[in-house]
Amino acid sequence: MEKFDHNRRIKADAAFVQGDYEAAFWGYFEGAVDFGDARSAFNLAFMYHQGYHTPRNYVWARKYYHLASYHFGGEAKFNLALMHMRGQGGDTDYRMAYDLMKASAAEGCIHARMYLGVAYTLGCIFDPVETECISLIPFPRIIKRDPNTLLLSGTNHDPSLEDKRFEVIEADGEDAVEMFRLVSEQEDDTYVAREVGRAKFEIGRAMVEGLGAEYDPQKGFKLMETAALDYDCKDALRYLHKNAPAAKVYGINTTRITRMPDESKEF
Repeated sequence: MEKFDHNRRIKADAAFVQGDYEAAFWGYFEGAVDFGDARSAFNLAFMYHQGYHTPRNYVWARKYYHLASYHFGGEAKFNLALMHMRGQGGDTDYRMAYDLMKASAAEGCIHARMYLGVAYTLGCIFDPVETECISLIPFPRIIKRDPNTLLLSGTNHDPSLEDKRFEVIEADGEDAVEMFRLVSEQEDDTYVAREVGRAKFEIGRAMVEGLGAEYDPQKGFKLMETAALDYDCKDALRYLHKNAPAAKVYGINTTRITRMPDESKEF
């Protein structure tokens, strides 16, 4: 087989960014089908997933994400996990969604690690309501979910299926904190800064409340201050303002944090 020229995929990326979805589609198709290029397969799956140049087709999206996942790891498995969770392109399978999310996290996908941290906190599989999928065109980024899309929780009228969300995972504070720790230690750049800040907040809260982490409120409040000031984490801002007297005891001056968050969200 002729060796794949990665410049072909770069040209397809450029065509996509410029809005020439037909050229991008066939560029990725050639890379995926004729050469078995995993990144091309992922991008082709994304185009089927989101309906660029082709009617949205979840079955084909699953197929090419699956092909990409053999060689291209975390992001493909993350998108597949969401599709299995939502019943897109096949049956709803929460066990498979969980297994794929764990595999994605093991391969370094920061969004999978963040997802599992929250899932272990809640003790169930849940639909990340703001996230449609990950795109890699032209760089890794989260695609926001259409607000008109039905959500898993509250819209499923099959009680037996809903119950299965709680059967495949158990609440585990230590596992949750471990996932958040892995996120907090990933490189800080534009792509991951939001997740890093949220992870630092979650670890800090665990330390303050003694749930899943060693009780250390001084270190916990300090981590939340870092999340608030350095990462603009709204949850950390809100928590510190609501617990200002306790934070002050451990040396955190919440008056430094001038942007008051929405007080409507409770903890």
